[in-house]
Amino acid sequence: MREPVATRPSAFSAEALEETLTNLVGFLSDCRDPWCIFGGAALYLHGYRDAPVADIDILLSPADCGRLAFARGLDNRADGGTDRFRSGAVLYPNLGPIAVEIMSGFEIFADNRWHEVAVETVIDVRFGSISAPVASIRDVCEILRLIGREKDIRRLELIGSPL
Repeated sequence: MREPVATRPSAFSAEALEETLTNLVGFLSDCRDPWCIFGGAALYLHGYRDAPVADIDILLSPADCGRLAFARGLDNRADGGTDRFRSGAVLYPNLGPIAVEIMSGFEIFADNRWHEVAVETVIDVRFGSISAPVASIRDVCEILRLIGREKDIRRLELIGSPL
């Protein structure tokens, strides 16, 4: 079992990203429901290369997350969350040099209530030799706005998205 993203250093390079994405797409090939990459990795894959990718965040349905955890022997590492974030399930598969965090039931506390993170539009994005489903820029911007950390606000400003 891999250690959580927060404590595992990322070995970012374009080659490392392609390797991890290739392994990720294969790892999730049996999913029955749509899944996608969101967050900083999604921005990078869309061409916004302001920062290296620290990890690859994945949104997965609760059903697929449960099946995947069972089939691959992964422990659900969801711990009840924080005052700003919570998930029904969090998995940390070891898929390459860049850390991967798979979440289902991911919620963000903003505007005095919990918001379930959902992606309306998924775009198949090619990176090197692999294509992967990635949340649209609009969806990523909405998620970053809800998260509202300083680094997320800076990214929104770089993209030119209204807050």
